[in-house]
Amino acid sequence: MIPFKYRGRAQEFDEAFTRQVAADLERARDTLISPRNAQRFSHGRSWQTKPTEHGDEAGEMTAHSFEFLSPFDDVVNHDLEKFLSARQRLVEGMMGQFQASLYQTISQSTEKSGNTVAATPEHSPAESFLAAMEMIEFGIDENGEVSLPQIHMGREAFEKTLASLEAQGPEFTERLGQVKAEKAERARQRENDRLGKFPPAWQEDSI
Repeated sequence: MIPFKYRGRAQEFDEAFTRQVAADLERARDTLISPRNAQRFSHGRSWQTKPTEHGDEAGEMTAHSFEFLSPFDDVVNHDLEKFLSARQRLVEGMMGQFQASLYQTISQSTEKSGNTVAATPEHSPAESFLAAMEMIEFGIDENGEVSLPQIHMGREAFEKTLASLEAQGPEFTERLGQVKAEKAERARQRENDRLGKFPPAWQEDSI
């Protein structure tokens, strides 16, 4: 037995609640992944990656779930604030699983390619940061501009790294700037090489 007299209204409520949760999740996801890099599957649960020097592999969808309870008294008392807090708990729970899955996938990929940096007591956070920058390749966004890598850290690790970077001398700053400039130039060259594989738009129109 459902807690609403009108089944149609109950279904409308469920659908509206689901849409609101989906919208909240999408906004939260956009803080980690650009919307232009989000893909939707209309059918199927698996895919095959494009072959690379590290091989190719099959992937599949990962289901995320989160359970929360809404006491019957909250429904009877028409306490709408409880619905808002329940929606927030649901979004936070689902995002927690999404983040764990995202970072696990990235970790597996970097370990396979060897693009990892170990933070050890012998090296300062700034030195580890520079080593990571030397391994990373920059990209080009849809506007043709160099896209710098995003940095994801816990608050404590971020504060330590920032303090370490600020404590470095001019030689370190110069080296970091040089690495960024070299990476940016290589990214532009790769993009030019990629675009060179396609005919200019005016030639394509004349064919």
